[in-house]
Amino acid sequence: MSNLLLEVHLLEREFQDLVAAYPELAEDEQLRADTIEGETNAEIILSRIAAQILDAKALSAAQQSRIDDLKARQAGSERRGEAMRKLALRLLQAADLPRVRLPEATLTVAKGRDSVEITDEAGLPAWAWKTDVTKSVSKSAIKEALDGGLSVPGARIKTGEPTLQVR
Repeated sequence: MSNLLLEVHLLEREFQDLVAAYPELAEDEQLRADTIEGETNAEIILSRIAAQILDAKALSAAQQSRIDDLKARQAGSERRGEAMRKLALRLLQAADLPRVRLPEATLTVAKGRDSVEITDEAGLPAWAWKTDVTKSVSKSAIKEALDGGLSVPGARIKTGEPTLQVR
């Protein structure tokens, strides 16, 4: 990577030197492209960079696939663990034992936790309800208005930084 960084830096200087030596290159994009192609190794460097972009994209996709597989395996492990907890609880309850000490772990039947069960929502008092109000900006509506020529106080169209498309 650092080698590529150095080569890009050198090419940038080489481009500047070419335009300084041949000012007509600044005005003629086709002539500039042809000169850069013929006089520099820019296309070779760009090909190497493009290959690394595509490799990184492929690696990222493979990693995401592996992450998805591992998440599925994790979910299966969690379900298995919960099923084993239920089996152990059944055995301890069937034996009427509150606790069993094993070399691997101590298994204890714990009292269930209290929780609220709603039996009739309509009968709940007003203080038992909470109101969730979420206020958020609709950038899509604002963009549509601005694109339509309307003025929106507090908002404006901003053009992002140039990006590179690789296909």
